[in-house]
Amino acid sequence: MRVPDPFDLDLVVRSHGWYDLAPWRYDADRRVLSRPLRLASGRVVAAELAEGPGGLLFRALATGRLGAAEAREAQAQARHCLALDEDLGPFRALAAELEARRASGRGRDLPDLRWALARGAGRLLRSPTVWEDAVKTLCTTNCSWSLTRVMVARLCETLGEPGPGGERAFPAPEALAARPERFFRDSIRAGYRAPFLRTLARQVASGRLDLEALRRPALPTPELLERLTDLDGFGPYASEHLARLLGRHDFLALDSWTRQRLRTLRGRRRQPTDRAVRRWYAPYGPFAGLAMWLEVTADWFGAAPPWP
Repeated sequence: MRVPDPFDLDLVVRSHGWYDLAPWRYDADRRVLSRPLRLASGRVVAAELAEGPGGLLFRALATGRLGAAEAREAQAQARHCLALDEDLGPFRALAAELEARRASGRGRDLPDLRWALARGAGRLLRSPTVWEDAVKTLCTTNCSWSLTRVMVARLCETLGEPGPGGERAFPAPEALAARPERFFRDSIRAGYRAPFLRTLARQVASGRLDLEALRRPALPTPELLERLTDLDGFGPYASEHLARLLGRHDFLALDSWTRQRLRTLRGRRRQPTDRAVRRWYAPYGPFAGLAMWLEVTADWFGAAPPWP
């Protein structure tokens, strides 16, 4: 599988916490990423990606023979998950220009993104569907990461379809839509998110809500954000986070972790206001959120990454 240059699989996989959530599996020592994928036919295959000479090695396993069209579909889903077709050229050009300004002392508050430019960082791991990204985003709101992992794992274990090796795929919206609200409270431990998950599943399963249409690049970002905030349970953070996974970085998706992280990184005695934070990244324009995210996660890619 062909990749852009420069490209580092580990940077994409660990770009945020999705790789730590079911049904993803990541062997960091071998740098092998795997997960089950559901094809348009409903068939579940086990996909595996690894670094190889000149690109990525891709393998899809299935029960029975896997047709050529199915293999191409699985590969296309894998490319989408790694954001391989996303053009980072405009971001890299702007970042290089702003880095020169920062180095000359004319951009005191600009982030130091030299590491990102050198290693080709900026692609964010995402799910095969907007549906999965939306559900997982809901499961990150107002809770610990450990609870997020529990909720997502239980959804897959309870409602996910089995793959060829027994691994469970992320469940389809129809599977969630068929369950009562108490199931999400009692079995999934979703708490206040229970009615939001059920409503989202029912809207998608019935066809009233087309989440995949939100991928359209022609959709203006303000309109996209308005559609996301109209979803039950999606406040400013959740909407902006999901927009980020859709390749829109105009907004910062600030939460308690990023605010505290920025205070520490910038050596501030007090937590900076959101207005101040927005001013720091304003020169990046439509890439402001990406620039902020690359700054706050830079130390994840050293010799001893601190999280998860």
